[in-house]
Amino acid sequence: MMERTTVCPPDHKHGDTPTCYRVHRCSCSPCCAANTKRCYERKKLIAYGRYDSGMSSTAPVKLHIGILLKHGMTVISIAAAAGVSTDTIRAIWFGSKRKDGPGRGAPPARIHRSTAERIIAVQTDLSTLPPDAKVSSRGMRRRIQALGTLGWAQTRLARLLGVTQSRMARILTNDGEIPVELHIAAASLFERLWNARPPHESRYDRAVYTGALDYARRHCWLPAMAWDDIDNDAEPAIEDPEPIVDEVAIDLALLGERVRMTREERHLAIQRARELGYSLEETAQLLGVTSRTVLRVQHTSEELEADQELESDQRLAA
Repeated sequence: MMERTTVCPPDHKHGDTPTCYRVHRCSCSPCCAANTKRCYERKKLIAYGRYDSGMSSTAPVKLHIGILLKHGMTVISIAAAAGVSTDTIRAIWFGSKRKDGPGRGAPPARIHRSTAERIIAVQTDLSTLPPDAKVSSRGMRRRIQALGTLGWAQTRLARLLGVTQSRMARILTNDGEIPVELHIAAASLFERLWNARPPHESRYDRAVYTGALDYARRHCWLPAMAWDDIDNDAEPAIEDPEPIVDEVAIDLALLGERVRMTREERHLAIQRARELGYSLEETAQLLGVTSRTVLRVQHTSEELEADQELESDQRLAA
């Protein structure tokens, strides 16, 4: 057994962690006393059958790393998102470095559970993907179509996004993949324009505006409110001409309970949350939706109320 002759600097965490004793081979009294206590506790837990080494299998971690790599993430981006070293990710995926020569050996069979949990917690999203990674064009296509129902022409949107008209046409007519950078640009543009009409005061702008509206109607394009999740919904929400509303579900949702609601019930819950004085973020968290969904529902409700008031005024004037 190697003798301990090293004493770590005073600013190290003597006795608080096992690092000084195990790695630095510190021989100070606090480190030795702490190690004796840890050994005693470990033997006692083993005797009682309650010992937990704090380690877990790398098999599910390696599987998850493979999924992240398939979706466009890199070893460096996975390590950064998980808060671990790149060597840890490489060792699990490619194998451990050999100490006796070049190349890599077998991956470790077990790693610390906290490390495994941090890696498995990493999920692919747009912020973690490299700009040239590919994503489905479905979200961009639906956003462009939704803007078309407001009168935004494809030519104008293509110019704002910096793409050619032919590429825009391919995205609108074909299922495929686009760079994540273009998807982010389209989503950002959509957030700016989803509740705004394009300029249509001049004769030319008015012709472009009405042409875009006619094109959207002919091709049965759907507005933004047709989707609860414009990127992931398989089908648009189907509205019942006489929807059945569960008032109890709405009341429970406003009390913070997680209940299944129809689209109509969710919209009513958002409107009532606004009447009760809940903020945008509070409503979103309460109902399990995004702040953008809450904002769109509220905006649509305000437009309907304004239209109803205008119709009432017109009837009174008549």
